[in-house]
Amino acid sequence: MEIGKYCDIADDFKHGENFKCGSFVKIAPDVIVGDNVTIENYVLLKSGTRIGNNVFVDSYVRSSGNNKIGNDVTLRFGSTIAREVIVEDGVFISPNVMTIYSRHTGEKVGGTVIGANSHIGTAAVIGAGIKIAPETVIGSMAYVSKDCKEPGIYVGVPAKKK
Repeated sequence: MEIGKYCDIADDFKHGENFKCGSFVKIAPDVIVGDNVTIENYVLLKSGTRIGNNVFVDSYVRSSGNNKIGNDVTLRFGSTIAREVIVEDGVFISPNVMTIYSRHTGEKVGGTVIGANSHIGTAAVIGAGIKIAPETVIGSMAYVSKDCKEPGIYVGVPAKKK
């Protein structure tokens, strides 16, 4: 295990083999990460975050907790994984992607799922409770307000299948 400077890591934090952690990282209680996980600098992982094996978490990524990040996932710079989001295996999340947990009314809606082997483009926003089919590409700066039920390429505001 490699840990950088000025980290605040909960005593009950569990990690697999070959765990690497940058500096200025906060890991709350009840966080578990698998084998071969790299967490860069200024990352926040809140309680209930579960990360699989072979995952790269870039700098300034935030997890709101109670979510699951699968195996072979990449989370790039500045992305936010909201509460109750499931990121399935093989997903690539580009920089500054945001997932949302509540609607504009304040209603809390969990259950967002990003399907296996999907690619989410830079600065895309995925609304609360959205399901994205496996093998789907979400274009940069798209706003996903409805389920993407079929694999394909979705672009625009709101995102539509091309």
